[in-house]
Amino acid sequence: MALEALSLASGSSGNAILVKDDTTAILIDAGIGIRKLTAALRYRGVDPSELSAILITHEHSDHITGAVRTAHRYGVPLVANAPTLQAIRHSENVPTQVMDVGECIAFGGMQVRSFRVSHDAACPVGYTICGCKSTITSVTDTGMLLPEIQEEAANADLLILESNYDEEMLIEGPYPYFLKYRIKSENGHLSNDAAAGLIIDLAESGRTPSVWLAHLSKTNNSPSIALATAQHLLWAYSGEHLNISVALRDIPSLHWIGN
Repeated sequence: MALEALSLASGSSGNAILVKDDTTAILIDAGIGIRKLTAALRYRGVDPSELSAILITHEHSDHITGAVRTAHRYGVPLVANAPTLQAIRHSENVPTQVMDVGECIAFGGMQVRSFRVSHDAACPVGYTICGCKSTITSVTDTGMLLPEIQEEAANADLLILESNYDEEMLIEGPYPYFLKYRIKSENGHLSNDAAAGLIIDLAESGRTPSVWLAHLSKTNNSPSIALATAQHLLWAYSGEHLNISVALRDIPSLHWIGN
């Protein structure tokens, strides 16, 4: 059963990643409206009622906008740690499942493990999903590369990695100082350069995952700049080429199939 990942939306305005195999489908976040999410899922051949879980990374709106309504309408459990579930406003008739940080839970043939990231939310996490032969790791909101992130990334066949902002665009851009400081802080977001640094480390250690650059800022980044930064720095520091792509903001875009 090959593991697949499909980007339904990725960016500072909404995020949703579909992961599936032959028998099971789960979402990482549901940060777009329920109509758009339903259409995107059906475009990818999955009805929302077929989802086994919606994994929530943290409670910010660009990750949960459609989560509660989708869970309520289709009976799909919201899966997250207790602090995150408490931070999400939902009625008692929304199905939920507590998943502690570091815990591993099986959904069909997939093994899902959460790990700590560094972001200004109640208890933010990333997720690693293991199939029979492939592993996907997703890190979309973190201000620094914690050891846990580096460890999970080192074992991934597909790494979905935040590349939120170009440092020059952020500094010279229209955001007020306090927001620029938040974004650049250890509890904020990863820059293009920081994302490239992790990719370089993986390449130099002999790891060659496919990489999706994700969660790009609309104001402080662009797909072309994020991709060029990663490719240029990777080649300059390691002389390696990897399969690097950019997940687009408002539409279903990337599709990866494992072994």
